[in-house]
Amino acid sequence: MNTPRWLTRNHLLSHLRIATAVTLTSAAAAMAVVAANNSSLSLSGKSAGKREAKLAKLEVRSVRNKALANHFKTLIGRNKSSGEASPTDGLAQEAYDNRAYPAKWIALAQRKNARAAANAILTKSNPIVSPLALPVVLPTASWVDLGPSGVPASGLVVNESTAGTSPNIYSGRTTAIAVDPTCTAAPDSCTVFVGAAGGGVWKTTNALAATPSWSQVSDGQIPSNAIGSLAFDASGNLYAGTGEPNGSSDSEAGVGLYKSTDGGSTWTLVSGSTAVATDRSIGAIAIDPADPNHIFIGTDVARHGSSSVNGGRFTPPGAAQVGLYESTDGGATFTAAKILAQDVVAPGTANGGDFFRGGCSHIELYRPATETQVYASFFDYGIFRRSTLDGTGFHQIFGSLGAGSVGLSSFFRTEFSLAPNGSNLRIYVGDGGAPPPTLPDGFQARFFRVDNANVPSSTLFSGGANVGWTLLSSSTPGTSGFSSFNYCTTQCTYDMPVYSPPGAPNIVYIGGGMQYDEIFTAHRPSNGRAVQRSEDAGVNFTDMTVDNNGLSRHADQHAMAATPFNPDILFNGDDGGIWRLNGTFTNASTQCNSRGLTGADKTDCVMWLLKIPTSITSLNDGLGTLQYQSLSLNPASPLNDLLGGTQDNGTHAFSGGNWFVTVFGDGGQSGISAFNPNIRFHNYFEAEPDVNFHGDSEAWWDYIGDPLFEAEPQSFYIPMIFDPTVNGTMFAGLDFVWRTTDNGGNQATLDAHCNELSGDFPSNVTCGDWVRLAAGKNKALGDGKFWGNDKLSGGYVAATERAPGDNGTLWVGTRRGRVFVTSNANEANANKVNFFRIDTPSQPTRFVSGIDVDPSNPNHAFISYSGYNAYATAASTALGHIFEVTYDPATHVATWSGDLAGDLGDQPITDIAVDWSTHDVFVSTDFGVFVSGSFGSSHAWVAAGTGLPPVAVYGLTINVGSRVLYAASHGRGAWSLTLP
Repeated sequence: MNTPRWLTRNHLLSHLRIATAVTLTSAAAAMAVVAANNSSLSLSGKSAGKREAKLAKLEVRSVRNKALANHFKTLIGRNKSSGEASPTDGLAQEAYDNRAYPAKWIALAQRKNARAAANAILTKSNPIVSPLALPVVLPTASWVDLGPSGVPASGLVVNESTAGTSPNIYSGRTTAIAVDPTCTAAPDSCTVFVGAAGGGVWKTTNALAATPSWSQVSDGQIPSNAIGSLAFDASGNLYAGTGEPNGSSDSEAGVGLYKSTDGGSTWTLVSGSTAVATDRSIGAIAIDPADPNHIFIGTDVARHGSSSVNGGRFTPPGAAQVGLYESTDGGATFTAAKILAQDVVAPGTANGGDFFRGGCSHIELYRPATETQVYASFFDYGIFRRSTLDGTGFHQIFGSLGAGSVGLSSFFRTEFSLAPNGSNLRIYVGDGGAPPPTLPDGFQARFFRVDNANVPSSTLFSGGANVGWTLLSSSTPGTSGFSSFNYCTTQCTYDMPVYSPPGAPNIVYIGGGMQYDEIFTAHRPSNGRAVQRSEDAGVNFTDMTVDNNGLSRHADQHAMAATPFNPDILFNGDDGGIWRLNGTFTNASTQCNSRGLTGADKTDCVMWLLKIPTSITSLNDGLGTLQYQSLSLNPASPLNDLLGGTQDNGTHAFSGGNWFVTVFGDGGQSGISAFNPNIRFHNYFEAEPDVNFHGDSEAWWDYIGDPLFEAEPQSFYIPMIFDPTVNGTMFAGLDFVWRTTDNGGNQATLDAHCNELSGDFPSNVTCGDWVRLAAGKNKALGDGKFWGNDKLSGGYVAATERAPGDNGTLWVGTRRGRVFVTSNANEANANKVNFFRIDTPSQPTRFVSGIDVDPSNPNHAFISYSGYNAYATAASTALGHIFEVTYDPATHVATWSGDLAGDLGDQPITDIAVDWSTHDVFVSTDFGVFVSGSFGSSHAWVAAGTGLPPVAVYGLTINVGSRVLYAASHGRGAWSLTLP
């Protein structure tokens, strides 16, 4: 069976990025989580010697290969010189491009038709019964939520990716937080809502408890799992803006604004928002405190449409311009309040060329008397205000260093927070930016303040200069302003919140990415500074990243909100879920004495550790928002032993009903050997596999990617499998298919020299012994002209599947629809492996998303395709989504069925799995999992089981013998379905 070999979010620079002088031009460093035993508190100097030795080993490795840095890559958007992730570097963009091909975008009509087809199937009343099975009605079987609802990671590996040492719990990316204005310190009397990047809206009524109780409240009512903003109005009604505004390649576009008048129990569409927010995200919401019918929303460039993977980098035609929109009739209609010049789609480019410029990411309203003033920030421009202080209309009060330029559209974001201080209006502003070599020196993030903005706009911004603002940042280490300088590092368009709690104008929090160069060094001046707090109006900051017990938050901050009764109790959302600062602080500056620091580094350390949190609480237990890319199973124990790769939060192991993080970084494909379940592999982004000869032990993952890394064109996550019948053999798909026959290399050598945590990576050791199959000029399967001049543009291998019924048959599919079969994949001489191309112009020129091979006939398989028929029609290429294929090894010709999609309609198929015992065919889409009996010959499909939430499913994994089907959902964890 197959799992998705091409999908998910990522992470950028790891703890090696600065320490090793490895620099990637993508933006963002994200946290890695892996489990292991707890160790001594890293805030002390006890482990400095161990860390220094480890760092030296890591430096050796990354100097020779930047692969390790990519373990932490995040889909920030920028890549190489293009300004944003290309289709082969941004996972969500890649998935979108695969669906849209050969067109450059997915039109609204196609998305609506796909959803309509899915809804029609979900509401069918005539379920399918497999003719070969017992009379069991498939749709009555119920999916089982396997979780995890928060995944634990142990202290040792937490320490490998942060300055923390305590075990922790993580969930998926949290993008929005709304604290109920009636929240109090009394037990069970604080309600908090959070929005997740792929998991919808969640609610807890006891947010101050040690372990809050969470419930999902948007299922079936809000038809987008991507949430970008949450806001209460003065009457306690809650609004949710769909679509994520953060500047990344997997920030998914939404379907408008929704409103709940009963605490999240029910939701209704704010109808006027559809026209201005379709194909966009709603990054900000503000409701006039004097008039609940007066609503503002800020829309931004985003990547997806009506489900968690349906959309991407190419903005669909007809989408409204991004910017600030206003309604005075309760949302029945919205009109443009402030629209700035913005990027225009260039369909002939690799990524559309339209970045974030002009998007409105934040709105705040200020009502000093009878007037409601409007403040709004815009990517690449700065802040605009509407106030009678300036007459009518919006006037600029702060200018971003990006200055609205096309060239800086993908780099600059401005965030702010109003902090009324008596009769004065203080405003804090962050603007950035990226450090060299991404941008020239001087473009780093900076922090500003004005103490009284109740003046005409020309007093604040004039002649292109921020004349009325105080610059608080300084590039000089050892000075107070150094804390806020470059605070969001290279990823400001992705995460740079600024927040001053209402009623506490001297307190301000700023957040960004982890400062890895400050924690993965022998002499650590900080604890990471992912979140910083100032109580003297932004002059000095202290580090809120790790508490006094060694518990660290995740990297990549997105949202902050304090309780209404205590500005020091802060909820913050990041790539690892949601966390709570508990309101008290500890002076830990004496730790600086044992860190070997001198000069400005010592000065900075004392300042940053002067007040660290006494305690931070992970609130992720019970929050089921993890985004899985794929699942693999142990053939010897398919019901109890799984691996699953996630975006941002590592590869997870499931054993005996429990999940834990087994290896850090971005989790792609994984596998467990059929011959020795202690031998396992997993993959990071960009052809970077690890092998483990010790089961799920966190300490024994060995890197085996040297021959593969950046060797040739490849998918975001390469397809990779264990051979089901030949011990030690694995296959990996790049432009060619690659093979290893000894699990990646000699175990003793790999364990000693290539271990992710302890290896020394000497220059005379190659980590991994992969070889190309059937190498030769122009013979690459993905784009080689040896196989013809068709279906090769941007091609690479997208799916590999070994037939379990013999020792040599391997099926291969490519990104642009080529299909190959070889009958001697295990020929000892790699150059004597013979591939034969079996597709024709009568099959789609689109992404091969899944292959499942008949265990009793290695030449019989089912194949699925992503993309839309509508675009194939426009390009005069073949239609279809699902095919049955029989290959003749004598003539090297295949017989293809017609398209079996039938009443699935024009839906991209993300994966396929066949129950070879009953002839039932299962497929996954952006809308769930569906099944058809009789090998799909009836063309009739129904929902496969009940109880699966409305979520995109990226991968299916089936074990026919154990009668189980697994679904990897992108935002709601892992699910299983018992087969009849």
